[in-house]
Amino acid sequence: MPRLCVCERHCARRMAIWNGAIWAIGNGLASTTLIIYLAKGLHASRLGLNVGLILAAPQVVGLLRLAAPAMIGRRGDRKRFCIAAFLGAAMLLALLPWTCMPGLLPSPRWSLATLIALWCLYHLMQYLGTVALWSWLAEVSAVRIRGRFLGWRERWMVAGTAVAAVDAGLFVWGASAVWPLPDWMPYGMLAGLGAVFMMAAVVPLGLAPAIAGSARAMACPGIRSLFAPFRDGRFLRLLLYGCWFSMSNGITQSAQRVFPIQVLRLSLFSSLTLETGTRLGQWTLGPWVGGLADRLGNRRVMIVSQLLVAAGLLGYAAATPDEWLWVAVAAGLWIAYVGLNVCLPNLMLKVSPTEFNTSYIAAFEAIRGLCYAGSTVLGGMLLDWFGSPGSWLTCTRLSMFATIFLAGWAIRSVGAFLLFLVVETPSKQTRR
Repeated sequence: MPRLCVCERHCARRMAIWNGAIWAIGNGLASTTLIIYLAKGLHASRLGLNVGLILAAPQVVGLLRLAAPAMIGRRGDRKRFCIAAFLGAAMLLALLPWTCMPGLLPSPRWSLATLIALWCLYHLMQYLGTVALWSWLAEVSAVRIRGRFLGWRERWMVAGTAVAAVDAGLFVWGASAVWPLPDWMPYGMLAGLGAVFMMAAVVPLGLAPAIAGSARAMACPGIRSLFAPFRDGRFLRLLLYGCWFSMSNGITQSAQRVFPIQVLRLSLFSSLTLETGTRLGQWTLGPWVGGLADRLGNRRVMIVSQLLVAAGLLGYAAATPDEWLWVAVAAGLWIAYVGLNVCLPNLMLKVSPTEFNTSYIAAFEAIRGLCYAGSTVLGGMLLDWFGSPGSWLTCTRLSMFATIFLAGWAIRSVGAFLLFLVVETPSKQTRR
């Protein structure tokens, strides 16, 4: 199959942006935040640990994405593999709320276990499809313009997620006020609607030109290519930062999700509104950040972004039920995530040899996801333990959360210094 011409590359990039925008609408309707509120509607006990499992379990299962290069190679077509994986994920999401609805299974514990299992399988299919998608995006975007392309794609993904998140919050608020529905049902209806949009998101991929590229970029010819990333010093330095970034994010995730619900008593609409404000800022800055990365380098942008992201936890540490607007300050600082969302995958593709980049992509995302999973479960367990009557942390629940957030700020800040170890210059195989 011949390689893509300039016009076909342009068309493929445009379709990738459309795919991201439509998928983001589905993701905004069926967000992790919504699934956590759904779990709360199932009357699950030990909310801290269960939130940790909802956040972390998909990442543990995501280790199986290491098999993605071999699976893609067996099919021999990244486009078909990507579409099949994304369709499978959407179907699993559509089943999730109705399979774990209260009363269908013997107990709330069974319902929660089913929710987590389907949530894991949904993410696994997404992860497998994403490996093929990132490999494709590396093929259709030259290194010199990739930052700008990823910035524009991030802009429209953020826009789709923001609009859908606000609508989701309004729907839950309105449905609860107008109709006497069970607690879980509005969340289940939104998850089903999100699945419909995710199915629609594969249409632009189907309209995109057939993905060519080298045969070795689509396949994993042997065990050597599977372990090749772990013999690459440049990749290992980036992986070190990626693991620290995931671990430092994961350790506070349960506290960040539980704190607004149990301490600040924020509604789903309020939580999603804050997230939307963050996304609107990211929507504004996405293409500009991508262009800045192309001119100055990804690493410089990421160092500043990492420090700002870390400072966001100081806002959570200062927040109280009477002064909850500090979490809005944190939401403003977390606009800086756009620098990491654009530059980190750009760096990953930059240090990945074109010949077998699926192995690098799968290894980077799988190991990073495992670090996130372990730290998230640990964070959830510590949250439940610190909040128990027999805990050695003899302080109020409010100061317990403040302690966790201050520690998280310090841990996240270390990531900025690890970025100085990263080598950004692309290898000869990736320069196009």
